[in-house]
Amino acid sequence: MQLRYRADGSFKIIQFTDTHIGNMPFHDDDHRTFKLIEDALNYFDADLIIHTGDIIWSEGVKDVYQVYQQTLKVFDQAKIPMAVTFGNHDSEEVITRSDLRSIFDREVEKKADKKHSFIEDDRECYCLEILAADSDQVENVLYVLDSGAASPLPIGIYDWNQPQQVEWFNRTANLYRKGDRVKRNLVFQHIPVPEYWQAAQHILEGVNHETNEAISAPYLNTGLFANMYLDGEVWGMFVGHDHDNNFEGLHHDLHLVYGNVSGYQTYGDEERGVRIIELNQEFQTIKTYPVKVHEFTS
Repeated sequence: MQLRYRADGSFKIIQFTDTHIGNMPFHDDDHRTFKLIEDALNYFDADLIIHTGDIIWSEGVKDVYQVYQQTLKVFDQAKIPMAVTFGNHDSEEVITRSDLRSIFDREVEKKADKKHSFIEDDRECYCLEILAADSDQVENVLYVLDSGAASPLPIGIYDWNQPQQVEWFNRTANLYRKGDRVKRNLVFQHIPVPEYWQAAQHILEGVNHETNEAISAPYLNTGLFANMYLDGEVWGMFVGHDHDNNFEGLHHDLHLVYGNVSGYQTYGDEERGVRIIELNQEFQTIKTYPVKVHEFTS
């Protein structure tokens, strides 16, 4: 489905992250998560759903294919265009990234229209275009990257953006660059880039309450942030992964943002909820804020 600004020049994205749906029959906490999803999608008049990974648990889950299918059906009931990327817990045992993509393509009726899909080592990068309200001009580009899972080398815990993914970002950004230095485009993935450590020192709003590691980023830096900065037209990045982090930070004038953990069947003391991202075509502004479940639940 094409994404387009409304006639009033508005476009609203709702970000879910770390829903962590587990075994069937579903636990009470999973049913609470399903209700949060349904309540949020009923409450917010969103134009796009983006899930930034750890949609499900996969390790030790015997019916993982069915769990993922049933989870997607909860989202698809709202009939809002949807896009996803995957986290470190989505494909740990039997199910693969390609399995997850195939199930998504089959089960979700309202899929956002992917552009420039690139798959390397079963990890997909792609773009979403947001068109002007009254023309087919591309106003904003959303870059969606699969940031991987566990570190493939004995350095750190989590994976890093592959150099080929950074090259893909550069190639693709070149196609969309307008040359006006207006920060209009967004990047979405699951695992934060290392520069979130610096952004945590310049928090505009929110909390950095993660106690295991303050920022669970990879220990290798392959340069995605640097290339976002050099592009000149990226406003910022949205991730998940750290359930007790929920902030918008600033580093070299790029916004590095955490989604609000959405799932109950996982660790974390932060109140569950979603993050809203509001774009305005006329004023070329971007605004984001978390919304806690008590603010929209019925």
